[in-house]
Amino acid sequence: MGSGATDDADMVKLNVKVPKGLLEEIDELAAELEYTNRSEFVREVLRDTTEPILTPGAQEGVSEGYADVAAGRTMSSDEARERLGIDRD
Repeated sequence: MGSGATDDADMVKLNVKVPKGLLEEIDELAAELEYTNRSEFVREVLRDTTEPILTPGAQEGVSEGYADVAAGRTMSSDEARERLGIDRD
């Protein structure tokens, strides 16, 4: 799953205490997403948090999009094509 594979020589052990319920959720998600083990899953979550895929501007755009949907400011794909002058064929 993870894209940031690192040689074991570069790894440092990190011990973290979490509530039992959270550990159960981590294990369920790791299994559901087919991670080899819990550590691999947690590493990827930490990596995604510290190295976000989206820039702050892109994150803002996504948030605005969700707000538009929540406010009902949407259109069908057919309406969008018509508005942009794109033929469906």
